[in-house]
Amino acid sequence: MAFIRERRVHANGLDFFIAEAGEPGAPLVLCLHGFPECWASWRYQLPALAQSGYHAVAPDLRGYGETGGPAEVDAYRQSRLVDDVIALLDALNAPRAVLLGHDWGCMLAWQVARRHPERIAAVVGLSVPYGGPAPKPPTESMRELFGDHFFYMLYFQQPELPERELEADVEDSLRRMFHSLSADGIEEFRVAPDDTRVLAAMKRPQTPPRWMRDEDLAYYVARFRKTGFTGAINWYRAMDASWEETRDDDNWALAAPVLFLGGLQDPVVLFGQKALARMPDYVPDLTTVMIDQCGHWIQMEQAVEVNREVLNFLQEKACFSQSNGQG
Repeated sequence: MAFIRERRVHANGLDFFIAEAGEPGAPLVLCLHGFPECWASWRYQLPALAQSGYHAVAPDLRGYGETGGPAEVDAYRQSRLVDDVIALLDALNAPRAVLLGHDWGCMLAWQVARRHPERIAAVVGLSVPYGGPAPKPPTESMRELFGDHFFYMLYFQQPELPERELEADVEDSLRRMFHSLSADGIEEFRVAPDDTRVLAAMKRPQTPPRWMRDEDLAYYVARFRKTGFTGAINWYRAMDASWEETRDDDNWALAAPVLFLGGLQDPVVLFGQKALARMPDYVPDLTTVMIDQCGHWIQMEQAVEVNREVLNFLQEKACFSQSNGQG
C-alpha cells in the first residue's frame, strides 16, 4: 500500500480513522466504502488518484473498523451519515469534493450530493443505482417482493442473530461473502427457499481471488474481530427511519456530474434495474459504464478499469477549477 498514510480526523463527534494519498490542499476525492468493508476496499484507487494530482481520502465509516461508533440503531440514520461526510470535508479543509462511493457508501454519496449540492463537485457511484424517492418504507417493499423467501436485508433487521452468525467465524464469513458476490463466485450463489441464515447460500472459495489475497482479507478480519458487526448492520436496521425522515423531501435531483459504474455480474445491479432505468430522470449529467467479468466488489475486482474510468471522467468534467484547486 505504497503512498498511503494513516491518521485520525475528528468529525461529527467521532474520531474517524482515515487512509490518504496525495497532498492535502489538492482537489479532494473522498472514498466511501460499503458492507462488509473498511477503507482498504479503496487500496487500488488511492495511489492512482494521488498520482493524478488528487488528495484521495478513504475513512473507516461510522460503525466500522478503527472508527467504530455507537450501538444504537438511531445513530445510523442517513441524516447522521450525511452529517459525517460534511464534517469530514470541513475537517479536511475542503469546500468541495468528489465523492467516490460503493455499496452503502454509494447510497450515502447520493444523499450527500442531493442535500449539499454546493459541496459536491461530482459523484462516482459504484454498484447501487440512484432511483430517486421510494414510495414505501424499504422493508415494506422488500417483504412484498420476497414474501416468505429469505432476503438478507430483512434478516439483518433482527437483533443479535445476524451478529452471532457472522461473528462465529469472522474469517470464514468474510471469505464467503467476498467470494459469493464476485464474478468468480456468483454462479455458485444460490438462495434456497428454506434458508434462514445469510451464509447458507455462500460457498467458501477453494483459492483466494487475485484481488483479495489472504493478507488483504486478514486486514478486514482484524477490524471486524475488534468491532463486531453491529455498527455495520445498523446501517440496514436504520433504513426505514432514514426513509421516514426524507419522505416529504421534494429535492431529489442531483446537480453534480455523475459517473455510475456497475458490474455485469453484480446481483446488486440486477436487483436495482428499476432504479437504474430511473437514473436519467434525476441525474441530468449522467455517464453510465457497465463492466464485464465484474461482480459486486467492482473497485477491487476490476481495479485497472475502474481507475481508468474514474480518472477519465474527472478530467473530462473538469470537476475542480484550475484557479483555486478546491473551487
